[in-house]
Amino acid sequence: MSKTFSQCPKCNALNKLSTEKAIEKAPVCGKCGSDLSMHGLVSDVNTQNFRKILSMAEGSVIVDFWASWCGPCRSYAPEYQKASIQNQNTVFVKINTEVEQQLSAEFGIRGIPCTILFKNGKEVKRQSGAMSSDQVRQFLT
Repeated sequence: MSKTFSQCPKCNALNKLSTEKAIEKAPVCGKCGSDLSMHGLVSDVNTQNFRKILSMAEGSVIVDFWASWCGPCRSYAPEYQKASIQNQNTVFVKINTEVEQQLSAEFGIRGIPCTILFKNGKEVKRQSGAMSSDQVRQFLT
């Protein structure tokens, strides 16, 4: 059974979820009961929860570094969301570069959107620019 993670927008708790259940019904936070704001199987996370996910995830983690003012980021979002549904063995998260500036600097994010693939907590590759869901699937291999 595939698992993913979601950060609660209300209490910031990190929730581990079955991908099947997350798709079937709107998941809620195990700590405060609030709706988890997921887009497909994609969750926005902060630096602390991102680090937890990297240490806890059993498979690959793919990260979209983005910003709300970025046109290519907004056009990439639905493709990234579609890819999350098609690739349920990978954890999909988003990092807002405006909010998580220190983390973005740590990873040397110079252009957005920037997608980074992690395996066993280590970066294995990155791609700048928007991709289609098929290109995301290819990126995961």
